[in-house]
Amino acid sequence: MKKIYKTLLLTPMILVCASGLTSCNKSNGLTLRILNSEDYIYLGEDDGEKDLVDQFVDYIEENYPEYHGVSIVYDTSDTNETIYSEIQTGKSNYDLINVSEYMAQKIISGGFAQPIDQDRVPNYQKFASKSIKQRLDQIETTIKVDNPETGKKEDKVVQLKDYAVGYMWGTLGILFNPLYEDFVSRGYSEEEVITDMMDYDALWNPKYKNTISVKNSMRDTYAVGVLETYRDQFIDLKTKYDDNEISLEEYQESFSKLFNSSDEKSVNEVQSTLKALKENVFGLEVDSGKEDIVTQKIGVNLAWSGDATYSMEQAEDYDLDLYYSVPEYGSNIWSDVWIMPNNSRTTAQDELAHLFLDYLCDPSIATKNMSYTGYTSFIGGDDILELTRDWYDIRTEEMYIDIEVKKDVFETATIYSVDETTEEFSAVDYNDFLKANHDDTRNEEVLRYFLPYTDEETEELVEEPEDFDTLYDEKHAGPVYLTDDEGEIVTTLVDDKEVPVNKTYGDLTIVDADDSELEVVDLSYFFNDTFYETAEEKYGDEAATMDPADIVLYHNDVDTIFYSDCYLPYTYIDENGDEQQNISVGHAFFCQYPSEETINRCAVMEDYGENNNYVMKMWENFKSDPLPVWAIVTFVVFIAGIAGLITYFVVTKAITNNIRKKRKMNQ
Repeated sequence: MKKIYKTLLLTPMILVCASGLTSCNKSNGLTLRILNSEDYIYLGEDDGEKDLVDQFVDYIEENYPEYHGVSIVYDTSDTNETIYSEIQTGKSNYDLINVSEYMAQKIISGGFAQPIDQDRVPNYQKFASKSIKQRLDQIETTIKVDNPETGKKEDKVVQLKDYAVGYMWGTLGILFNPLYEDFVSRGYSEEEVITDMMDYDALWNPKYKNTISVKNSMRDTYAVGVLETYRDQFIDLKTKYDDNEISLEEYQESFSKLFNSSDEKSVNEVQSTLKALKENVFGLEVDSGKEDIVTQKIGVNLAWSGDATYSMEQAEDYDLDLYYSVPEYGSNIWSDVWIMPNNSRTTAQDELAHLFLDYLCDPSIATKNMSYTGYTSFIGGDDILELTRDWYDIRTEEMYIDIEVKKDVFETATIYSVDETTEEFSAVDYNDFLKANHDDTRNEEVLRYFLPYTDEETEELVEEPEDFDTLYDEKHAGPVYLTDDEGEIVTTLVDDKEVPVNKTYGDLTIVDADDSELEVVDLSYFFNDTFYETAEEKYGDEAATMDPADIVLYHNDVDTIFYSDCYLPYTYIDENGDEQQNISVGHAFFCQYPSEETINRCAVMEDYGENNNYVMKMWENFKSDPLPVWAIVTFVVFIAGIAGLITYFVVTKAITNNIRKKRKMNQ
């Protein structure tokens, strides 16, 4: 499970909402039992907002009166393996549990899970990112079924998509500080460190000895061992794909097969690789790595993307600039999912479990979970888009905050556009204005907008442009496109389409390829097909009575392009002396939403099945490798000293007691 867990709570913790969930239960004691990881769901705000579980109870009370008085048992656990052990021994009795995709495979294969009726989770079908969901849906596992003809059990292939609902996703990569104090003192340049960290081989590089921590996680550290052991083969696959010698499907199939190598021979080879890694790293960590890199105890950490995001946010308080790398020849794309254990439950409990899943997949709810945990939700939609916009788009303050704050002004005033060819004015609807910045038609008809503003001298609202030239006043017009020396609009390629480059929005500079590090980031691969198509679909019966100005609908050609400094256009010189463009290093935005190219070169980590025994044995050997001779000598001397002190105190106490007895006898 990619979320870090801190404490195992074996005693159920009942979350009681303000209306009293556990009392006056009119639904005959109906209880929904949920197992999740700690801090992996919205737990309220300082302003007193309820935890998300309590909000779900309120939602049920309001919309499903037949379930009035329902209670929720919400527990947290530490690892996937702990959860599996409890399920296997029959100790757990949950309706829903959250696990990583590989553990979901294992639980399903063991016959401990039942299918989820996906038609009863419509929000997931509508709003889950189609590209990320597809990576999860293609996973297969086997279950044992009875053959009525032979009377024996046989293997049946099933798909994970029938058993799981995606929750959060991300990548495995390298979190690092290129200006780490030890690197600077050793004379490493920032560019040198960044270039090195674009390859997992950096974790084995002696120049970074004792500055690295890796996960105390069998599967994640083993996966990195696989990537290093077969590094040349992974690079060869990537080269063939880049040179169009193999298709994307062939590349991903071959990559996944190699990435999931777990036969005895492969495990033995990886064990040798990991032994060298252990000699080079500072140590293993469970949860401390994301803090240690911020406090500069280490300079490099093998990290999950969600933890990398957390560290980068914390690093701002220390004036540190951390980076995250997903090496160019590939890595792991992971998913945490909800599954339904094969426990006994009533029809009402089954219905309630599906309602909870659907509730989590509502974009407005997913926004709360994503904002609270820092991890990236499976869910798209306009709420998630706007949250991401607020976090990462350079235009946020001008377009998505200031205008929203002044919404009442803009809605009552008139926004004008002008056709630069005909110089004709026309009024623009407020919502159309918000959506128009990346309208595909702008190549044919470039529009400028006159934004209402308050005159500083007269303090009166200026609603209409005085003349055509007024629209060229950067303080009140937008968008303005970057032009070349001949006055032609500068464009950039986005998904093989020529897109005009915005230079300003109002008085805010957007991007100028000549003097800015900002990049155009296209997230259409994630957000496409995750928006409401009609007002009725989004607002329900209220749509018929709503003011049209309050109806905002997004669509596949709406603005899913971001201008950001989180995808760094970093140029470096490769081993052949050729100049190359970085595609694998970035900041928080890159952690949360890697490019489509990045996830295409990442594989899902599968359950190792029977080969898991080989990997477990390897991991035990890895963790129990003998200490260096100097460490053993130091340890022996330390133990001998402790033993001497204990003997001294025991003997002294015995002598003292004996003396006291003699004194009493002589009295």
